[in-house]
Amino acid sequence: MASEMKSCPWERIPDFDGWSEFERFEAWLKDQVAEGVAEECSVLKPYSEAACLKEKWFAHVPSAQVWRLVWPEPPFAGVFEKVTM
Repeated sequence: MASEMKSCPWERIPDFDGWSEFERFEAWLKDQVAEGVAEECSVLKPYSEAACLKEKWFAHVPSAQVWRLVWPEPPFAGVFEKVTM
């Protein structure tokens, strides 16, 4: 039986409303990895050339979509978005 590609339910977060929101989201994303829904993968093209921005990429396993999580670095509020290349 062939497996069907599922759509990704994740939504873009254009900026985080403070560290507490970011930390809650990061914990949720770690749970997604622990449950096998997501896998961390290599960052192939950074969000910004600014070396101060920490970034990780995650693949949503059922849909194979890759998303980036960029840590807040004031005044930048961070972002979670689908990777397009």
